[in-house]
Amino acid sequence: MFRIKIQKAENRWSFFICMLICLGLSLTGCGGGGSDSSTEAQNSGSTSQNKEATSDGWEKREILKLEASGMLIPNIQTAYDGESTVHMAYFTDSQNTNSGFTANHTSFTLPDMIAGTPGEIVDIDNCRTLGLTLGPGKAPVVVYQGGQIRECGAEQQSDVMMSIGSANIWTEATAGIGYVERNPVFQDGLAGRRVTAASDSNGDVHMAYQFFYEGCDAMNFNYPDLLYVRKQGSNPEADAAEETVEGNIYNANGTASAQNNVGEHAQLILDQDEDPAIFYYADLSPNNSDPDRKGLRVARKKGGTWTHEWIEIGIQVGYISAALDRNGNPAVTYYVESKYTDSMGSHEKLLKYAVLNNSTWKKMIVDESVQCGNFCSLSFTADGNPAVAYYAIQNHSGSTSLADLKFAEYNGSAWDSETVSTEGDIGHDNSLWFDKTGTAYICSYSETLDTIFLFYR
Repeated sequence: MFRIKIQKAENRWSFFICMLICLGLSLTGCGGGGSDSSTEAQNSGSTSQNKEATSDGWEKREILKLEASGMLIPNIQTAYDGESTVHMAYFTDSQNTNSGFTANHTSFTLPDMIAGTPGEIVDIDNCRTLGLTLGPGKAPVVVYQGGQIRECGAEQQSDVMMSIGSANIWTEATAGIGYVERNPVFQDGLAGRRVTAASDSNGDVHMAYQFFYEGCDAMNFNYPDLLYVRKQGSNPEADAAEETVEGNIYNANGTASAQNNVGEHAQLILDQDEDPAIFYYADLSPNNSDPDRKGLRVARKKGGTWTHEWIEIGIQVGYISAALDRNGNPAVTYYVESKYTDSMGSHEKLLKYAVLNNSTWKKMIVDESVQCGNFCSLSFTADGNPAVAYYAIQNHSGSTSLADLKFAEYNGSAWDSETVSTEGDIGHDNSLWFDKTGTAYICSYSETLDTIFLFYR
């Protein structure tokens, strides 16, 4: 069990409370520090409080309760190892500093719901980004913005960092610093904010991240680049070159010849050849609002070269989730925030799906019955059908607030959607996967209860 410090922004006083990992368990007492590594959960069966029926046969278990301050973004990340273990990374307020945050890790097993030993990973000065993948030997690898304070400007940690966990011991390494070649004085930029990672069969970790700030030159702050790095899982301290996937173009004298805004909501996956494919929102003409120059974009690396293409233009994207389908084709779900018009009429705040089919992106609307689609998570059933967990916001008129968790599955000709839970504000930071038996699992965060729940059917 945990003790988590709650830090209130208005008067900055703090106190300690006990936090219980339920996982269908019954525990008593309070542990010490940010986490109690000596306490392991014992499976004692479920109760009506932590296991209950939801809509259409979905069952629910409470996984983890967070007592969070108003400044904290938990940024919960979940990774299933394909066998029995589920890893989770998340932020809490730091117990070790007055104004920092702690990245934490915990795990549990399926189907018995036995909890592993939770623990702290690292303290950092922000909670704006967190990524999770499974690296060498399926060890958890957590990525985040941390490391060194940048050389100039507002003081904040400015590097992309990675921590590899083994037996609750974490080894940290620098992944990228946002190297600025064109600035001879200040070459350590602001790298991070949005970080996404995936591991290959060799255990190497591929990462993509936004690069915002070039030394003391603040002009890049509104025009971020998208960078990529590949680190050796067996030797994470080894140097690795940062590559610009897409970004601003500069003249020989250092002035900008083309400025853009790329990399927002980036999601990196590896294709069948284990080459990186990065999906992201891009606005290549941010100063003139050209609809043909903004939308959902994908960059793919083949033969050492990055290629770029639009999946859909004329839209503003609010969230992205990507995966390979049963045939190895890249697929993506995305939340369209902005209003747009096509041959079928006007659309706004909806969930869409696209899959690469014979060099063409086939696009479909998943759900626009209500305003929905944020925090989407894409996976594929045993039959190869795409399925998505996502957040429903409100009805189209705005007269009814929903804040619900939804699930949709493609049946071969249409998308069948349903509401999984309506309890409070549920449906944030969703992760969807299917086990070998075909059971669907959704990890979802409730902002009302500050609790992570597991839904399964």
